[in-house]
Amino acid sequence: MTMDEKLISKKDLLNLEQISYGTLYRWKRQGLIPESWFIHKATEIGQATFFPEEKILARIDRIRELKNELSVEQMQELFSANVESFKIPMKDFKELEMVGKMSLTAFTAVFPEKDLLDFNDVFGMYVVDNLMKQSGIYLEDAKQVLRLLCKYLSVEASKEYQLLLLRKLGVPMTVLVRGNEGILLEDNTEVIACANLGEFEEALKDQLIA
Repeated sequence: MTMDEKLISKKDLLNLEQISYGTLYRWKRQGLIPESWFIHKATEIGQATFFPEEKILARIDRIRELKNELSVEQMQELFSANVESFKIPMKDFKELEMVGKMSLTAFTAVFPEKDLLDFNDVFGMYVVDNLMKQSGIYLEDAKQVLRLLCKYLSVEASKEYQLLLLRKLGVPMTVLVRGNEGILLEDNTEVIACANLGEFEEALKDQLIA
């Protein structure tokens, strides 16, 4: 949860959505609502439970839409954004328009034979697409980021890293730094772009299950 994320109390949520306490906690037990969304805070009258408002309202709407079409087990898999089983053909992914044409171009340049994408493929494009929008990185920079992410994610699943795109005397370099550990840079080295991989992963999962 971000510091500026608006919260809604459990009481207000139940009243607004016209659901019972039992229903809310059944969905929690079934794994349809993440336990991390149940935020316990002290109030003037004691402890109370709050939720990230935008996320919980969207999730309840989604559960209602799907409950007559999918089993609980199928919804559990959908809402968990199971990265191990996630697969999508490249042509179908293009139709989703989740990333821009330059990100697709960078990916196909690095992996020209890849027609069936897994979660890490989509994740790599999602990261470079955001870096292009936020930091204005170039196509060659995007290719370098994709190569590093592919190499790293093929041997380790953790995304508890900061990705840094550096440039020294015009030469780009991409590095991964674990967590919030500091990094010392040589003179004449500038940080072109930075990405928290864990935050990008959560944002991508939110889009995939929206």
